[in-house]
Amino acid sequence: MSTRFRVTDVPGDRPLVEKRGDPAAIAREAAALRALAGRPWLPELVDAGPGWMVSTRLPGAPRAIAAVTPAEATRLGAVLREVHESRRGRTGGLWSWDAPAASLEEYGRARARDTAAMLAGRDEAGLVRAALALPPPGAGGGEPFRLLHGDLVEANVVWGPGGPGIVDWEFSRMGDPAEDLAYLIELNGLGDAVAAAVVAGYAHEGMAGRIAAWRPLVAADAGAWYLTEGMVREGLALLRRAQALAGAAP
Repeated sequence: MSTRFRVTDVPGDRPLVEKRGDPAAIAREAAALRALAGRPWLPELVDAGPGWMVSTRLPGAPRAIAAVTPAEATRLGAVLREVHESRRGRTGGLWSWDAPAASLEEYGRARARDTAAMLAGRDEAGLVRAALALPPPGAGGGEPFRLLHGDLVEANVVWGPGGPGIVDWEFSRMGDPAEDLAYLIELNGLGDAVAAAVVAGYAHEGMAGRIAAWRPLVAADAGAWYLTEGMVREGLALLRRAQALAGAAP
């Protein structure tokens, strides 16, 4: 979870948490919880206002996703398919863009520009240039965009008695689901077996190739973000990963 937010328990009969922070981010999270309401792997939104929200606390705790069993990874893939299929759209993109993208090709180019902008003027900019290749478009007809979580790091996947739950939706947006899955794989350092189990659980023909196309860019983008946040070791490790992935790409 980002340190830009303050989360506290709410006294009472139910396990509730209050989250305070950036009003725009809180509004995105509240909107995602409303859109997905009723799913067993999702916190219930209880109340929300400018810069704050109250939701239920999911039972369980985060774990190293790279160490989950194949069955657990398969279940996580199925949950993420449910997330992505919950909303479809003709456009997508980040809230910081001047205008949404109208195609997955345009979306990929814009995400590459985001990464390049974060690395501008740094020695590492040339290191990841090859990773900024455009991901291929995926299936989807007239509505290729899907609801993404946007920050599928270990801390945001809670493992409870019923399986995985997904929390902290402040980076949710409409985008390419292959990017969400690539982020899950790269930011959590998933090995081939766990990654394959996630993709198997997702059960979408052609998704493995689309994820592979996104992985260099996702690693570069995350590495650039870590550098801007002063987390140099983590950032450089991801940039080296991006270089390796781009070099391995056909």
